[in-house]
Order: sequence, then structure tokens, then C-alpha cells
Amino acid sequence: MSTRQSLAQPADHDDQADTAEPAKPSRPGRTAYRRGAANPNGSTNALRADVLSALGVLKVATADQLQRLLRPGAASNTAIRQALRDLALHSLVASDGNTKARHKTWRLEGTAGLEAAAHVLGVPRSDMGSTARGAGRSGAQHAMAVNETVLAFILGGTAPDAPGGVGTITDWSTEVEFVLPGGRRKVRPDAVWQAPEIGVPVLMVEVDRSTMAPERVAAKFAAYRELFRVKVRDNDPARSDEAAADRTVHWWRRAYPGHTRPGYPPVALVVTDAGPVALANRQQKVRDLARDAWGGSWWTMRSDNAGGDGWREYDDAVPVIATTLELLAEHGPMGPVWWRYGRDEVRYSLLEALESPDTRAAYDERQKAREKKAEEEHQELMKTLACADCGNVPYWESTQEYGPKGRQTWTRRPGGLCWSCHEKEQQRREQEREAQAQAQLEAAREANAKLRPCWTCRGSIGGKAGSSLELKEKAGPDRLECPHCESDREDQELGPLVLPAPTRRELLAARVSAPADPWWKDRVRHAELYPVKNRAA
Repeated sequence: MSTRQSLAQPADHDDQADTAEPAKPSRPGRTAYRRGAANPNGSTNALRADVLSALGVLKVATADQLQRLLRPGAASNTAIRQALRDLALHSLVASDGNTKARHKTWRLEGTAGLEAAAHVLGVPRSDMGSTARGAGRSGAQHAMAVNETVLAFILGGTAPDAPGGVGTITDWSTEVEFVLPGGRRKVRPDAVWQAPEIGVPVLMVEVDRSTMAPERVAAKFAAYRELFRVKVRDNDPARSDEAAADRTVHWWRRAYPGHTRPGYPPVALVVTDAGPVALANRQQKVRDLARDAWGGSWWTMRSDNAGGDGWREYDDAVPVIATTLELLAEHGPMGPVWWRYGRDEVRYSLLEALESPDTRAAYDERQKAREKKAEEEHQELMKTLACADCGNVPYWESTQEYGPKGRQTWTRRPGGLCWSCHEKEQQRREQEREAQAQAQLEAAREANAKLRPCWTCRGSIGGKAGSSLELKEKAGPDRLECPHCESDREDQELGPLVLPAPTRRELLAARVSAPADPWWKDRVRHAELYPVKNRAA
């Protein structure tokens, strides 16, 4: 739908009445037009209908605003002023005063003007509101700001690369009054815009000229939330089986169906009539004061190990977007002019700004990314734990206990083995130890067999082969008994073994030649250590 086309002509208008009846040529080659008696200013039916429609929505406007809205391609607003004068002759419009810039303001006049505009707009007379009588006497400054906001939406921005506007004047309504529960307080947006064709079933617009305290502006959003909380009975036949208490629905879902975003209908705050810094500070101040209305509630899941990350639920929150009238007029509603409360102070286009920040869906995406990253890091770690033998890559880093009552612990480490290969390695090492021990035992047996025998049993000094007491190494030079006889002596508490002392004859023979007795040196040493006279003791 083009935003720069005029409103369609009503079906009951006479197409032939758009131009005045041609008169006789005043000069050869030229055509003169006679102005009708009913409309002596020469306006057309279509233009007068468009003017009535625009005033029916805006309530009060200047000829310049009407010209930019209805005939944006015209060089001047002469045609608009002609239509206004013709309508004034029929007491359908009137002028109360001028703006500060000395532009005359126009409004609908009386019941006749309201009924004519209602007829053109195709709405009930009861929905038309008032005629804004007397608004122009003080310059209608707020109404002019609201009009400029509506024009920026419809016409788009003035910048060379600005996107076009959206919709027509019939998509707007002003002086819409919503009554809060109890009927005492009322919510009256400056304008209400409906654009379901682009996914905006309704947008409440508040225009702030920086003349009201920020606290009062912020209080409006709390009132909006109170209004949006109201529920009414749902008469949908599909829910006829439900209990009466369950058959309720928010009234705005019936009035403006098609909402897909979380939260209540959005509200746009347009600030103007101050410097850039003051307007920026004002938007921030209102944001802070109205946080309870738009902030939503924070949720998180500890089981996700998200490090405190979570999401916001907007079921009971009013989405608020803010901009300045200057930005809106320059770039249009679809340009990067909107700041969504709750997001970084970055300007977005209208549809981008209406998307709620920190939703559950956004959290789920972040959580999936975290889990994917953790899985990738885990897999990289597991690759370092690949088995050095079989190359198996584990799924988890494992620590296992094995053996009697888990007395040994095995942990998978870089360059290590998997459990299966670890067990095989342990078995191989055990077999090696057993083989080594057996070889050592055989060597000890062979060496001990060549030594002197046990003094007591005259067997191998290493003990009985295969017994638990058998020596596993070569016996020392001072050993006199095998382990078995030594153990028996300890069990019988016989004391240490003392060899018989050499006789005189053996001592004399030892001077001539070395004795053949393998225990000779030990007998001689024992004789010195244990004299014969003291042995009885």
C-alpha cells in the first residue's frame, strides 16, 4: 500500500463532480472552469472527503499538515485551503486560531462536521470523539506534535535514504478513551495505530513535549499495564464446555487480534520540544521510573549451569519503545530510530524494537551454544585421552577402582590406556614379575645348593624347594641354618645356635692343613664368642 496516495473516494461520491463544469472558452486555446455555487472555492469532492477523513482522525490540523498528508506531491497547500473554505461554508469545519508559527488551525464543526467525517470514515458517530473546539486558541501545540508523529509514520522519513512510511490516516485514531476497572481512572493514548499487515495489530502512541514531569509520564505505563490486565468473558463457541470462571480472555486480544509477541500491546513514547541531550536524558529517566511496568520477571535454571544467565517473562509487561520526533521525522518508523526499554541503547527499526529482549527462546539458543561449546571442548579433551594402544577415544574422563575392595585406583590420563588395555597391561606386567621372580628363585636355589648345608637338617641352606620360607636370594655367609630349622628354633625358644668348639686335636691338625669342615671358621668364632666354661649358663 503506498503511503503517499490520497484516501480513496467514497462509493457514494459522484465521480463527475471532481471537476467543475466547463464553461465557454474565454480565449481560443484555453478552457475556463466555472466554480459551482455550492463550493465557490472550486474544491473537488474527493479532496473534501479526504480533508474530512483527516480531521476526523486528527481532530485539529493546519492546511500545511493536511497538504503533506493528503497531497504530498503538490507544490502548495492552495487546494487544501480551498477545500477547507468550501467545507467551512457548509459549517462542517471551522478555524479557532493559529499555531505559534502563525499557521491557521482547522477542526470539525459541530455535530454536522462529526457526522460528515464519520460517514466518510465509515465509523459510528459515537466513535468520533469531540470537535476539539477551542484547541487552536492556545496554538494546539500538543495536537501539532501528535499530527507530526502520525505524518512521520504515514509518509516516512525525510532523509534521502530513509524507508517509506506505513499505512494511511484511516489506520489511526485519536482521543480513544479506555476506562480502567472501577470506572474512575481512564487511559487516553495520544494516538492508536493499527497495522496488522506488518505484524503490529495495535500500537499505543504517547507524545511527550517535555512539559510534564517524568514521574507523570512513567505513571502512564503503569496505567497501561493495569488496563491490559483486564479480562472479559470469552463467547467463543469452541469454549462453551469450559467453566464460566475459565472462559475469560484479555479484552485487547478480542479488540486487536493477531498478537504473536510476548507481553501486552506495545506503547511508543515520542519525545520532542527539547535539545538532544535533554531528550536522551528524559527517555532514560522515564525508563528507570517505569521499569516495573516494562521490565518483566527474571528466571533462571541452576541445573543448566548457565553461570547466572536466564531469561525474562513478559506475560505481565508492557513493551515500551522510545524515540524523538526529530529522529522519527528524519528516518521514518521503519528506520533505526527506536530504543527498546530493556535493551542496549541502540536504535532499531520498528519491527526489530518490538522483539522482546532476553526471551526464553533467546536463552535456549545461548544455552545450546554453551552446551555445544562445552561438548566441543570435552571432545578435544577426550582426544588427548585416546588409548596409546588401541586408539580408543573415551566419552567421559574416567576414574575407576578395581581389586579387592577397590584398593587400587586407575585414572585415564593423556598418553595412557583405556580400561581394557590397562587390564591387559597389568596382566602382562604381573606375568613379567612372576617370571622374573621365578627366575630369581631358580638362581637362588642353584646358588644355595652350592653353599654349605643347613647345620641342623643337613639340607639346602635355602630351605625346602617350593615352601613359603624358601629363600628367594642367595644365603649370606653367616647363615648356619635353613629358614625352616631357624623357624623351628624360634618356635621352641632354643635360643641362638652355638656350634661345638674345636677340640685340641682339631686345632693342632688345622695348623698343618685347612680343615674340611665347612663350618670351621664359625666354630672357631663361636668358641671365641661363647667360651666353653660359660656355655652352660
